[in-house]
Amino acid sequence: MASITLKKVSKRFAGMTVVDGIDLAIADGEFMVLVGPSGCGKSTTLRMIAGLEATSGGEIWIGNRDVTQLDPKDRNIAMVFQNYALYAHKNVYGNMAFGLQMRGTDKAEIDRRVRDAARLLDITDLLERKPKQLSGGQRQRVALGRALVRDPDAFLLDEPLSNLDAQLRVRMREEIGALHAKTGRSMVYVTHDQVEAMTLGDRIAVMKSGILQQVGAPLELYDRPANLFVAGFIGSPEINRIDAALAVESERFVLRGDGFSLTLPESARSAGLVPGAVVLGIRPESLARSDAAEAVADAFQVEIGLVEQMGAQTLLVCRSGNTSLRALMARDDSVSRGQRIALRWASGSLHLFDPQSGRTLYSAKS
Repeated sequence: MASITLKKVSKRFAGMTVVDGIDLAIADGEFMVLVGPSGCGKSTTLRMIAGLEATSGGEIWIGNRDVTQLDPKDRNIAMVFQNYALYAHKNVYGNMAFGLQMRGTDKAEIDRRVRDAARLLDITDLLERKPKQLSGGQRQRVALGRALVRDPDAFLLDEPLSNLDAQLRVRMREEIGALHAKTGRSMVYVTHDQVEAMTLGDRIAVMKSGILQQVGAPLELYDRPANLFVAGFIGSPEINRIDAALAVESERFVLRGDGFSLTLPESARSAGLVPGAVVLGIRPESLARSDAAEAVADAFQVEIGLVEQMGAQTLLVCRSGNTSLRALMARDDSVSRGQRIALRWASGSLHLFDPQSGRTLYSAKS
């Protein structure tokens, strides 16, 4: 087992910087998720850790070894690819054993490792099958097993679930989490799916355009995003972004926008806020329907444009003047398209962002 440390790691292709001076420390045994939109540099970062891409600058350490210039075979890591990369002409046993055979491992030791990994992943009855005889989930288990038999210091996983259907993704997500708990090895996991990031990661590193935006525990990023990009990328449905003006009225901060007026909590007084234009971020799950008897102050008066009944929850897509809002609440069978209702800020988070830089100015928990 080993930690992984990136020190000012950069990558340039044809004069274009795709990873820009990343500093990242992954603790021994930690599950770190690299997340961000397509093209943000997360897979390139993973490939540099693996040694499949050379760095353009910086250092990569695995444990107490500087591996920046080492070949992949000398780094003692195992990588699981998006397309599984299984040998079609070999059976499951052969696929799992191949890497050990190339390293000259004793035949009895190979057999022990392959069968131990197969038992752990519940694929013992598949060892004689060829990849074409396996389902997507079974192929993914074989790819994990091939990595597991190597007994590496760390596992690197590059969007391993992207080719699976939604139901199978959930099941495999659980299995990868269980595998991490059983092995105790460091794992670096790349995905563009923030649900995978939130449910799997001990910590999440959010990337945009090759730059690390924020690193932290899932709920830390959810509750205290560093900027508007992180707030928008973490959380589902995506956070509502609303243009507003901040003013001081009767010694309280008040937000005014198209069709709404909200008074901020007392904690806003010590946040160093100044009057002016801001972007209000409020999560769909932080909005609730206001009872008719309640005052209309601190509420959004909206017209419902779309109702999505999701079983235990109801998602409303609404409009308040020129402001579009989504509200996620407990199941409500009484709402319908075209209906006018009031939405209030309920339990959850409210954020203010600088409209130019996107930097977080204030985050509040109600």
